[in-house]
Amino acid sequence: MLAIHSLPALLSLCSAFAGGAIVYYYQRKRSTRFAREAQQRLEAERASGLHLMLSTAEALAYAIEARDPYNVGYLDSVQRCVHALCRTLDLPEEEAAPLRVAALLHNIGRLGVPEHILLKPEGLTAEEREKLQTHPVLGARILASIPFPWPVVPIVRHHAEHWDGSGYPDGLRGSEIPFGARILAVASAYSALTRPRPYRPAYAPLDALAQIEARAGTQFDPAVVAAFRTVASALRAEIEDPDAGHTRTLLSRAVVSIAQRDARTALADIAMAQRETHSLLRLSQAVNASLHLEAVCDTLLECTMELVPCTTCVLFLIEDNGEFLSARAARGANARHLLGSVARAGTYLTGRAYSRGEVVQASFVVEDLQLREVSDPWTPLRSTLIVPLQVNGETIGTINLYSEEPEAFDYEALRLMRLVSTQAARALDNARRFSDVQETAYTDAMTGLRNARYLREHLEREINRAQREGVSLAVLNIDVDNFKLVNDRLGHARGDQVLRDVAAILSAHVRNYDLVARYAGDEFVVVLAHADRIAAEVVATKLKVAVAQHIQRVRLQEPDFPHVGISAGIALYPEDGTDLQGLLCRSDAAMYRDKQSRRRAPVTSKEERQVA
Repeated sequence: MLAIHSLPALLSLCSAFAGGAIVYYYQRKRSTRFAREAQQRLEAERASGLHLMLSTAEALAYAIEARDPYNVGYLDSVQRCVHALCRTLDLPEEEAAPLRVAALLHNIGRLGVPEHILLKPEGLTAEEREKLQTHPVLGARILASIPFPWPVVPIVRHHAEHWDGSGYPDGLRGSEIPFGARILAVASAYSALTRPRPYRPAYAPLDALAQIEARAGTQFDPAVVAAFRTVASALRAEIEDPDAGHTRTLLSRAVVSIAQRDARTALADIAMAQRETHSLLRLSQAVNASLHLEAVCDTLLECTMELVPCTTCVLFLIEDNGEFLSARAARGANARHLLGSVARAGTYLTGRAYSRGEVVQASFVVEDLQLREVSDPWTPLRSTLIVPLQVNGETIGTINLYSEEPEAFDYEALRLMRLVSTQAARALDNARRFSDVQETAYTDAMTGLRNARYLREHLEREINRAQREGVSLAVLNIDVDNFKLVNDRLGHARGDQVLRDVAAILSAHVRNYDLVARYAGDEFVVVLAHADRIAAEVVATKLKVAVAQHIQRVRLQEPDFPHVGISAGIALYPEDGTDLQGLLCRSDAAMYRDKQSRRRAPVTSKEERQVA
């Protein structure tokens, strides 16, 4: 039994043990707290690093998107589609997270594809298509250097693979393609279809969905297409009203959107600069690719309205008399009122801008133009920007921009229009010169009618149209009788006048959309659109009578003037011929038969009988 005197020692010993245990407990507790705090700091740093990485990637992705004027809004659409599909397919977070990242960055490889290929309005060559198809590989190589905590790279590399193995870059098929890549393929295709491209307009959402469904089992995984069908209506609602659905959700809850005002303004500036570059490049390519005046005018207005927001754009060119400018092309509101309108040089706004070669920026003045009277309602316009078109020191016209808003055109609009006018003036001048040369090449100098070259081109077009529409077409071959007597008796100058008179009579007695051409010498051809044999015979008789009446009046003044008339032969499409050569040959043969029958008619002199 423990002695009583040792009790204090025992208590002291217990106290020492208890104190040590308490100290150990508190030290252990403190160490655990420190470890937990350290772990929390580490997780916060990791989250911050991930946030920084993803925010940087997002900023880069949207900056890349802003470079392409046709792609603005594409990434938002892809992300909406991906989020909707992730929810519908009930993807776990470890599969959804890399897919959301890939949705943002899958087009990063397009940085390695030249813009002239991405924005080419025509079909791609085999070499250009091969270059375009390198973008998934390049994107995967770029992203491989980023330490993502998820498998992002395989999704980016294989999002252009096809379910049937016909895709690229590796020709994977079916389940060989990562599931996330199959989802991204559908989301990317739908978003691309609903945006305009240089070579086609945007598809309506329902039409885009139909395109996706048509490719199920070939380009796309049928199961993913089936899931997409269930969310398509909600996506259409978001496209029509972006605020109705969820706004852009990024890669995880820790990531904050960069859609702050400064960032959005910067992206808008990038997009605007790219649109300017693209529109000016397209304008340069388009207006210099054609020498046809109408095509150049239409392209010029289309590119101008892309560059400078306005209600209406009109192109005025000076007429040959130098007194009036006429509207050769018009786009936007009031286009039918403005097309064909005129402005007097030197007066009001348009005339002053032309005559002085100065830019005019003012309120809209209705007295400035002599408008066409059409039934369309008039949209009120409130502001005007008129830029003269000058080439080699000469003003050839103006580009007029109108807006429904007051003071709509600022310094930026003026800067852009100066760039446009420089290119436009050169292109329009070249087109006008070409038009003059072409007019000369297609016109018979003596009679002013179209010549044989134009006849052949016109007749080819009319045959194609008649075949397409299933209608008939008549060709009249006309020859002047006793024309040699005019030259022999009265000289070639008088013979030329007879040809001019006959040409005028023929032109005056056919419809304004029929063609009268001088084919060769004293031979003419008339092309009658939508005409059967009865209609053609009526026209032939009318022309013979009109020429005979004219010669009768001439003979009243000059009794010795030869008995000039015309013989006419008719050929019909398709019963007499289905091509240009066949119709001309058949009408020529018919004309000679008519001439032979006319030769059997009595003539007034031995000389005329010998010529006949």
